[in-house]
Amino acid sequence: MGAGLAGVTTAWYLAKDGHEVVVIDREPEVAAAASYANTGIIAASRAYPWSGGEIGRALRRSALRFDAELSLWGIQHLLLRSGRSRRRVFDAKVRLVRYSQQVLHDLAGEIGFDGFKRGVLYLYREAQALDDAWARAAAMRDLGFAIERLDPGQVSLQEPAIDASRLAGALFAPGDEFADAALFCRSLAERCRPLGVNFYLENEILAIEPVDVRIGEVVTRRGRVRGDAFVCALGVMDRKLREQLGTHVPVYPVKGYSATVPIVRPDAAPRRAMIDESRSVAFSPMGAELRITGGAEFAGYGKDHEPHDFSPLYDAVKQLYPGVADYARARMRACQRPMTPETTPRFGTGKYQNLWLNIGLGHMGFTMAAGAARITADLVSGRAPPIDLEGLRMTRH
Repeated sequence: MGAGLAGVTTAWYLAKDGHEVVVIDREPEVAAAASYANTGIIAASRAYPWSGGEIGRALRRSALRFDAELSLWGIQHLLLRSGRSRRRVFDAKVRLVRYSQQVLHDLAGEIGFDGFKRGVLYLYREAQALDDAWARAAAMRDLGFAIERLDPGQVSLQEPAIDASRLAGALFAPGDEFADAALFCRSLAERCRPLGVNFYLENEILAIEPVDVRIGEVVTRRGRVRGDAFVCALGVMDRKLREQLGTHVPVYPVKGYSATVPIVRPDAAPRRAMIDESRSVAFSPMGAELRITGGAEFAGYGKDHEPHDFSPLYDAVKQLYPGVADYARARMRACQRPMTPETTPRFGTGKYQNLWLNIGLGHMGFTMAAGAARITADLVSGRAPPIDLEGLRMTRH
């Protein structure tokens, strides 16, 4: 269930293991939701728990409206900010992203996908913020992740067109990467089909029908689909569907915005992906276009957006790369990051013995998807995954 990065990659590994696989999704094409319009950054060096100022501000803004589900999520998230809990989340996240990046490299080589570009810049406009980021990055450097500190002049060597006068400096992660996540997902889907994987698209899941402690079939708009095993690799799910899964699913949508903008001055365009940490805006070049994302809001399940929602994203890029893009022709959309309180995914089963979950990939979906899929396929096939799943398993209620 789910034809995004999590679902398609899981389908690939299950098919390679010899399973007969059907992928069901309500969208008309593969990678049409959370996997569609992100910046495609593989941020392995940024495996920190997402509990910084941005999400705290978003939670405080959401307090203006009562939402029982969000209140529970927020309490769980805040409890994880203590030192010991935070360390457990950090350890689990590092374990997963390190494994997942290697799995992704192997997978890309196997299917002949060569769209990855190495090296990501993390920009800071204030000296204190840069100092704090460099100090925090010591934990990742100690674990063997390559991270360099750059002054504005060194940033200009990496990015000749950038207005480095606005920056205090940057952190550069040469091992981080970026690519078009939707293109990768669709390329992988095409390689799945010769393995016998069938895609039932434009086919919304209406209900899950259990028989005792097992799932017998799922009911879709186009009929019933029976199976011996089911994998839920959906992003943001309807409340009714989540309740039918038979276990507590701690996923809540964090709303953000994405704009894909034509580049009008290729000579003045970014060469690599970047995150303007001072503005919480990410952007990456994708051929003749620039993908820009940002924002973190707890706004329920709505996907509405207004032109002014994108102004902070555009302003950040305009300051650093003036005149590079035609924002009047931007393709805009709101996106929903399926986030757990820990900001790490959940794997395993709950009430139903043959229903496995691969959920909550959140703000690092591309970074974690390949490893998450391989783990899920191992669990379905009765194998022990190659990494410890402490802190990553479903909890049973």
